[in-house]
Amino acid sequence: MKPLITVDFSFYFTFFLAFASCNMDVYLTYLIAILIHECGHLVMASFFKWEVESFKLTALGGFLSFKDQLARGPLESIGVALGGITFNVLFIAVLKLTGGSDALIYTQFAVIVFNLLPITPLDGSKVLHGLLRLSLEYRQTLNLLLVLNFFFLVLFFCAVIVFELHSYLVVAVILAIYVMKYNEAMPYLYERYLIQNHQK
Repeated sequence: MKPLITVDFSFYFTFFLAFASCNMDVYLTYLIAILIHECGHLVMASFFKWEVESFKLTALGGFLSFKDQLARGPLESIGVALGGITFNVLFIAVLKLTGGSDALIYTQFAVIVFNLLPITPLDGSKVLHGLLRLSLEYRQTLNLLLVLNFFFLVLFFCAVIVFELHSYLVVAVILAIYVMKYNEAMPYLYERYLIQNHQK
């Protein structure tokens, strides 16, 4: 039986880097932001009656999978994808009102901006996927995302190099790995989509 919660190697790697570089305080604020973000996804998923299948903790954050999520409508998918960012925004408002830590506020903003990138597996890509599905068939959406993933990934790499954002180079490499995995899994995703819609 597949465990509900798993931890990816990349999470342990970034944890080790934070520990070795004496940046555990920064890393903990990041974890807080991630937990709040995932709570937002859970609340929205619960609202639409989505059932959690698994939760994976990685260097890029937490990733929730839901049963039959491919058979759900695009508007529901967009709502669940934006749930995490919405909770980060609400937490920023609470921190502002209560005079909370500037480090926590900054980290919430960083998580929001990063997750809005339209690159798989980030929320921005899921929102884009949902928007494309409003006017395109599922296979067309997957094929277009295949191109857009590479396009935005190249832009991200260029930004890291041009602005000398060396600390984001590891993140860019991890994103590239996810994009390649997504491209390899695309035929499987379409088959799974057909199966889930047939069972719906």
